[in-house]
Amino acid sequence: MIHYRGDGKFVPFLRLPHLLFPVVPYSYVIRAKCFRGKKVLGDYDIKVEQAEFSELNLVAHADGTYAVDMQVLRNGTKVVRSFRPDFVLIRQHAFGMAENEDFRHLIIGMQYAGLPSINSLESIYNFCDKPWVFAQMVAIYKTLGGDKFPLIEQTYYPNHKEMVGAK
Repeated sequence: MIHYRGDGKFVPFLRLPHLLFPVVPYSYVIRAKCFRGKKVLGDYDIKVEQAEFSELNLVAHADGTYAVDMQVLRNGTKVVRSFRPDFVLIRQHAFGMAENEDFRHLIIGMQYAGLPSINSLESIYNFCDKPWVFAQMVAIYKTLGGDKFPLIEQTYYPNHKEMVGAK
């Protein structure tokens, strides 16, 4: 395992590092192939675990310990595997409008566990709410101006009732 200390240094442990890649099903790129034969710090093999959010479960404790369970199909049978990833790369939206597409609890669990992520867990969580993201872009627009940071015109309504009477 490779553990990031937070001071710019990585501390090697004796077990193999795991990379966890939750991915979007319609753009399912087998990322394990990208890392096959690669090493971290020259000595540590990389083991890739790839799954969608819907296949994951996470338990995190206040003492910093955590475990990820991944449900996979093997020969038509569901198998649950548990492991401790060293860091994650997330390429799937954590929140969608369809039923059963809210995986914010996994992002919160990863944050609670202190699990490092290639793309920050804060940014992933913030992107769950599109008006929040647009509000951040409006702040940039106000700072830089429309010439340097153009935005499409949008209007925010706190609920659907406010939209009905609007022009």
